[in-house]
Amino acid sequence: MSDADLLATLHSAADAVVSAFAGEVDWGLSGARDGQYASDLVADAAVLDVLHRAGLRVLSEESGLGDGDGPVVVVDPLDGSTNASLALPWFATSLAVMDDDGPRVAVVHNHGNGERYEAVRGGGARRDG
Repeated sequence: MSDADLLATLHSAADAVVSAFAGEVDWGLSGARDGQYASDLVADAAVLDVLHRAGLRVLSEESGLGDGDGPVVVVDPLDGSTNASLALPWFATSLAVMDDDGPRVAVVHNHGNGERYEAVRGGGARRDG
């Protein structure tokens, strides 16, 4: 998969979390694991759906390492869960594709202000395009 295709997929995954959060979301603790919020699980499900459909292997803070070969997408579906639960505007979805040489492409969506960042190894980083 090209860098452009990977970036598009990561943007789609971040968009899926934005959509999932547009509805009514339980921002309280999930009870599934100590310190894990229900919103962590909502974000994880949204990200996994997009990334698995794209055939990518995922290492998620919430659900662990999936099966497969090749590059791995390292994900924190809701970075700053406690902030989100307290209605503080500093929480994000963070995604990075890793290969044998390290980080290849990454996308971070700041849910507090809607800004989105992307980076490509050797190609620099951009905010909102």
